Amino acid sequence: MDLWVALTAITALGCGTGIVIQMIDKVFDHRRKAREQELKLAQERLRLQELQLVELHRQNEQLQKQLEWHTRLLERQGPPSRLSAPAGGEIASTAR
Repeated sequence: MDLWVALTAITALGCGTGIVIQMIDKVFDHRRKAREQELKLAQERLRLQELQLVELHRQNEQLQKQLEWHTRLLERQGPPSRLSAPAGGEIASTAR
């Protein structure tokens, strides 16, 4: 009879332990899934920022080329001409 009592006690203890372990796994599994989801979102943000960085580099290169082109165009036109003053050197007033 002592053998049956010992087996029953071990089985009850094992079942109780199994239930507790499953509950702990569910709690930590929920946390793990939340962290995995957070990691996926962070990776997506990183990917989007990398794409944005590449696009900004491309735009910067375009603007550099445009600046060079405009600089060469201005150099070909020669020095800027001065605006001529009105005849007699007076500035016309707008007062009435």
